Amino acid sequence: MSRPNTRNKNKRHQRADDSENSLSEILRRIHSTGEIRKPDINQLYLVWKPVCQGCRVNSKDNPNCFCGLIPPSNGHRKSGLWQKNQDLVLSLGPDPRNDLRSSADTPAGLTNLGATCYANSILQCLYMNTSFRAGIFSLEPETLNQDPVLGQLAKLFAQLHSSKKGYIDSEPFIKTLELDNGVQQDGHEFLTLFLSLLERSLGHSKVSSAQTMVQDLFRGSVSHVTRCSKCGKDSEASSKMEDFYELELNIKDLKTLDESLDQYLSIEELQGENQYYCESCHARVDATRCIKLRSLPTVLNLQLKRYVFLPKTTTKKKITSSFGFPKRLDMTKRLTVAESPPPCSTSSLTYELSAILIHKGSTVNSGHYVAHIKDELTGQWWEFDDEHVSELGSHPFGEKENNSNDKNKNNTKSDVNSPSSNGKSHAEENGTKEEMFSSTDTYMFMYKLSESGIGASACTNGKMSSSLPSHFFEEIEEMNEVYQKRCEEYQRTKDEKLAYVTERREEIKSVLSEAPVVAGDDMYFWISAEWLRQWADTVNPPDLDNCSIQCVHEKIPVSRVNSAKRISAMAWQLLQSKYGGGPALSNEDYCVECLKEGAHSAVSADVYRDKKASLKQLAEDALAGKCPDSPSYFVSRTWLTHWLRRKNTEKPSENELGPTSSLRCPHGTLLPEVASGAKRVSVPEDLWLFLYETHCNSKADMDDILTFPTDSQPCEICSRELSEVACVEGNLRATKLKLKQNHEKLISGKSLVLNPEQNYNLVPASWLAKWRAFVSATGKNISSLPEPDSLEVTINSLMCEKHSKLMDRPLELVCKRGIITQKNSSTEGLTIIPEADWLLFCEEWSVPESKGISCQIALTSTSQENNNNSSSSNNNNDDDDYNNIDNEKTVVGSCKDEPISVEDMDTADEPNNNLEVPRPYIKTQPEVCEVCIGERETCALMEKLNYTGENITVALVRGKEVPKSIRDGSASFDPERRTSKRARKGSHGNNISLTVSGTTSVYQLKMMIWEAFGVVKENQKLHKGEVEIEGDMATLADKNIFPGDVLWVKDSEIHENRDIADELADGKSAHQEEEGFRGTLLTSCNVTVTNGDTSLF
Repeated sequence: MSRPNTRNKNKRHQRADDSENSLSEILRRIHSTGEIRKPDINQLYLVWKPVCQGCRVNSKDNPNCFCGLIPPSNGHRKSGLWQKNQDLVLSLGPDPRNDLRSSADTPAGLTNLGATCYANSILQCLYMNTSFRAGIFSLEPETLNQDPVLGQLAKLFAQLHSSKKGYIDSEPFIKTLELDNGVQQDGHEFLTLFLSLLERSLGHSKVSSAQTMVQDLFRGSVSHVTRCSKCGKDSEASSKMEDFYELELNIKDLKTLDESLDQYLSIEELQGENQYYCESCHARVDATRCIKLRSLPTVLNLQLKRYVFLPKTTTKKKITSSFGFPKRLDMTKRLTVAESPPPCSTSSLTYELSAILIHKGSTVNSGHYVAHIKDELTGQWWEFDDEHVSELGSHPFGEKENNSNDKNKNNTKSDVNSPSSNGKSHAEENGTKEEMFSSTDTYMFMYKLSESGIGASACTNGKMSSSLPSHFFEEIEEMNEVYQKRCEEYQRTKDEKLAYVTERREEIKSVLSEAPVVAGDDMYFWISAEWLRQWADTVNPPDLDNCSIQCVHEKIPVSRVNSAKRISAMAWQLLQSKYGGGPALSNEDYCVECLKEGAHSAVSADVYRDKKASLKQLAEDALAGKCPDSPSYFVSRTWLTHWLRRKNTEKPSENELGPTSSLRCPHGTLLPEVASGAKRVSVPEDLWLFLYETHCNSKADMDDILTFPTDSQPCEICSRELSEVACVEGNLRATKLKLKQNHEKLISGKSLVLNPEQNYNLVPASWLAKWRAFVSATGKNISSLPEPDSLEVTINSLMCEKHSKLMDRPLELVCKRGIITQKNSSTEGLTIIPEADWLLFCEEWSVPESKGISCQIALTSTSQENNNNSSSSNNNNDDDDYNNIDNEKTVVGSCKDEPISVEDMDTADEPNNNLEVPRPYIKTQPEVCEVCIGERETCALMEKLNYTGENITVALVRGKEVPKSIRDGSASFDPERRTSKRARKGSHGNNISLTVSGTTSVYQLKMMIWEAFGVVKENQKLHKGEVEIEGDMATLADKNIFPGDVLWVKDSEIHENRDIADELADGKSAHQEEEGFRGTLLTSCNVTVTNGDTSLF
């Protein structure tokens, strides 16, 4: 491996050292002679440095460097003048020309106001139907002005027809219908209600063809025929005709449109319990029932039942199976002609596919609607996706004819000669090949009666013109002119801005090319580097400003050279003449005063450095206690130590404390040495004079530095105060020593071995911990800790006023190998102390002995405990105070069951586990008040469970066995313990921290776990310890889940996985009442009609 080349680096350091030495010599010469020469100026102001070429950043150490002010050629920046042009014009707002319709033959889109794609798709299907469009355009202005829905629909169609914009704002029409633009609705339901509304509104028109336009285009008729199998007669209701505007077809377990139509028209057998009562036979008989098509409309709407109801979950699910449909649909054989056939019931009824409504998405309450529609004039297919309209060509899904292998984005494909429900295509029966398509997202079809069909003209009531009517022409032209002016204004503004930016860039390049000062040119100017950067990087630069590089003498000092650039007189004239400002700082405007002051400071620093180096040994000797017999002075030991550690060139600052500041008492004299921070050393007179003069020169306030000769006497007032404090501390020390002798074992904190039938006393564990800390404090901390509260007041606070019993319980007992002790705590519970210590406490704290809480250790057997429990259960009504005693892990005492640690019941050494094992418990006098403690703990529990925005941890357990560490940690987790919010991955699964509240439901928690781990909520077996958490509607507070708890979950893998989005959408629909179009004009019985001649635009 080659050795790194450090030669250039060493040269740079060497040049830097040489430069510093050269500058130091110049400043020394200026200080000594007071003369400033031109070579000195060139050296100090870095004029000698060459013009920088090609460095990547603008160097502050070279006033002749202009690199980095502009990007390299063909380069750009993220902001400022040198952005890309397309980014620069973003400040002008959106380009209205982007909304321009590409050609007159291209249809326009409709804006999506949030969730109005269903309405946009249906409106486009209706507009692209030339007969429907012509009917709307044929309406007279009076009807349009009186009916707001018809008026806005006609206006919308007029803009779609002749507007120059590529998409039209649908908000006025949506507001007129009073639709909620934030709620997704069903497209088929919208079409049904909208046609019904139009049918009522068009009835007020004076144009006869328009009055019945909806019926003529979309209405057909069916009859429900019930036929007796015995007599062969039809029911009376069979002759009744029912109108339809669309046919709703089942697709479940069906593959093609032919199969769905066959099922729709299939015959149903009525037998058994479903027998039909025949009026002719006067009996319940077998019969058949079916639907018969009596007449067909010009536009046949076929809606697919893609949503099925799931009784188990009471939700709807989308059927996403592929469904085939033909390009041409022959309905001739499916039509049952009545005795008096309508005009459209002909010998040949062939329909051509004209529009497809597509629903993208997997759930009912979400997804997106688009429409694929064929232009009747050109035969081209278009995709209408709100504002975006795309040409698909001659194929409804954008594929080439007869391409049966490719699939497009809508999961569609085409097929020639696809089989029908009977194994053959209808095209084969006619000797032709018919093209078939299939898709997983098609929701509705619109088939239009072929123009070649006989009597088609009769069905459409003649060909109506779909050209723009005259009463709309002027308004549309005016809108187009306004839009055209907006486009022209934007283009003009854009051209002006780009021209200005180009001009500015050329100006910057020109000025920067003139900026470097030519060698030998004595005339130049200084300019602020910060202003120059702004000028070169902003579109609209500020006025020229050199104030930031001026000194108080209105010149340029050496200290500001790094913030300035040196430019030629030509460059300065160009900038100053255009941007004004100033002031002008030429090559003659160097500051002599600042130079001399800097030279003096530099020389002073050198003198200070040399002097300090010579006195350093004296300071070290003083700290070591070696002080000569000559006159000496006190300085702070701490201060002198820090002074020695500082660099020799680092002079004291103005805000720094003096060498005797910490030795000065509040009365202005010498502080006694026993005071805190008053440690001192004696220094020789030479060292003191140097320190004094140095700090006097750096301080404006001379009173801060006091001189204390070694024969100075400490302040008498401070000495007296310190003596009093020392006396108090001495008495306190003696008192504590006596307490330590009296309570030697109690202060040690060692566990007390408890003996049955011996008398003890109880004191609060928190008070005892404070007392131990107070007595144990020594040295400087002897008076820092306060004395604990009065023992009598503390004992009185433990008694409940209602029952005169204890409001706290003793700590648990520990029984191990026959030795009984008590658990330790410094925060809660009552601690047992010997009776002798209590008597001493009574003497020391002046507490009456009768105030004490006495106790004894008693033993009971398991059989006795069972008998007591049985007796207790039979006498529950004797005393209401004991109704809620927890029997788990407790033994019955004379006054109250006291807890015993389970781990302490060691039976490993017992020869026979069936023998009765004595169990210790604590008998207290007075007794423990379980009622008041229970109320207090209940309030505390409710307060703990009333949390918001706290964290719990959930561990995903993989495998059959739950690791003991996770199970135990989940059951005994400390709520006060801090946990990491970062998810961890271990050998048994994953851990994640979730933010929840007490009101969070178990269902919501399972949804969070689903999102985090991908386990569906039905498969989640959620536990806290050994207890399974059930009930989705329960809250975490109901399940006693606290902040910081650790839960664990297993995946049962019973139910199949699914997308969480489906659950969210289905959950929304299950928990919210489905409003549909309630409250809109679509469900209103009457349409508001305005009086007067109101303009539509």
